[in-house]
Amino acid sequence: MPELTFSPTALIDQLDESFYATIPDSGKYSKSARIAWLRKKYKDDPQSLALADKLEGCIRGDRCRSAACPECSRAARRLVVKVARPFLKKQISGNTIVVCISVVPADSTSDLDYLSPGQHQRNVQCWKEILARAGVAWFIGASDWSANEHKQQRYGPHWSHHFYGFTVTDDVNKLKQRLGEQFPTTDAVPRPVKVQAWDGKRRAIRYMVKSDFKRRIGIDEGKRFNKADGTHRSCRATDKQPLRSSQKRELLLHLDQIGLEGRLVLLPPDYPFEACGSDFG
Repeated sequence: MPELTFSPTALIDQLDESFYATIPDSGKYSKSARIAWLRKKYKDDPQSLALADKLEGCIRGDRCRSAACPECSRAARRLVVKVARPFLKKQISGNTIVVCISVVPADSTSDLDYLSPGQHQRNVQCWKEILARAGVAWFIGASDWSANEHKQQRYGPHWSHHFYGFTVTDDVNKLKQRLGEQFPTTDAVPRPVKVQAWDGKRRAIRYMVKSDFKRRIGIDEGKRFNKADGTHRSCRATDKQPLRSSQKRELLLHLDQIGLEGRLVLLPPDYPFEACGSDFG
């Protein structure tokens, strides 16, 4: 098997038919269901109909390779997992461990109906610069989105553009502290940084390039159980719901614009994120 690389510019070229399912999914998240939804729900919208036509033209040997296409997104996820897992395992040695990092930057938001490729690129570039300032030598990650609102209107509805990925450290607490200094808390984002050890499994890598996005509704009357005394206390919480139709359409069009490779967040961009075919498994 030829050598594969994590380079954003090479990702599309490496996405051959071997990464596609032999039998197309026929469920509610399938390509056919998405095409039908776009044509029924937005039959008078030229952009939505153009995307539906693009997805319908995605066939074996002539793939659309759109980030809005369920089949191409799943194939890209298989490629990323196949490259990332052996690379990450090789980085574990001595006191050095691989960690999963989830960051929700408070300043990487936009109003609903205002997602744009230009802002996306600026956000990603800013994140990479901040990660470098926090002492992160390399990072493999991808963008994520959620449509956020608050039940009591504590903050206005907005898109949250955030990211998730992997790096190495010999001190998880210090890394979390440095990231916390770079990505401060706000009323809308009380816990912007999460860092935890990677368990070596594919699940976290698959999550990094997931294609299922949610609406997150903040609530102030959540309950948290205290194991020490067996009581519950009030806390802020989040209720996850499916995206509204208009939000789903906007995000699909945005994903199509930025492309599969546009979702990746790599630091530095030319780092040799490679793995030999003999190590795949």
